[in-house]
Amino acid sequence: MPPLSLLQVTPHEIVVCKPPGLPSELPRDPRADSLIIRLQAEGFADLRLVHRLDAPSCGVMIVARSSEAAAYYSNEIAERRWHKTYVAEVELTAANAQALIGEHKAFLAIDGRRARVVRSGGKPSFLTILHAARATAGRSHVLIRLHTGRFHQIRVMLAALGAPLAGDTLYGGTEGAAMYLEHVLLAARPFGSTTQLAWLAPPHRDRPSWATSLSDAIGAEQARLAHEA
Repeated sequence: MPPLSLLQVTPHEIVVCKPPGLPSELPRDPRADSLIIRLQAEGFADLRLVHRLDAPSCGVMIVARSSEAAAYYSNEIAERRWHKTYVAEVELTAANAQALIGEHKAFLAIDGRRARVVRSGGKPSFLTILHAARATAGRSHVLIRLHTGRFHQIRVMLAALGAPLAGDTLYGGTEGAAMYLEHVLLAARPFGSTTQLAWLAPPHRDRPSWATSLSDAIGAEQARLAHEA
């Protein structure tokens, strides 16, 4: 595996891009791999996860380097002060994907190792689809502003909207395709700072080609977050 892409390292946190296929947390199997094991191999110790990305997903993560920083970030997340932007490849034409642009709400419940949309009793979950562009024939890339961080939220909500992620067989995607879900932009206030920073995931070998309009939409979202900082 290539070395990890470190976007920022301070005594309080590491901002890193997790590659696809790599679990975030320490595995139960001592022979298995994970983001934390990789960071430890690069000399970082006393690491604490404050959020996670699914193993098939990739993109920006913040890993705390102290209990104080972990408590701070957990509170920032609980207060919804983080701004998270994702790109997903869905099994839907661009015209149909563009019809989904707007705000979406669902109630989600966990059933074993998967989530499901329920009529009542689940946790309220919110996301906004900002942009949609053609990826390949019959598939689109959608730009998503995630307001809540529920288990498998993007995957299950898009599936419920008739736009499952390509290759996501757990939620109705076609088998054999490579699933693509990337946390491309994260804006947050670092520990001990009152200034919001925005970290953009750099290009990498596993990222599919983006339409120019999608790149422009991500740039506009980054500019909006910088203006709000």
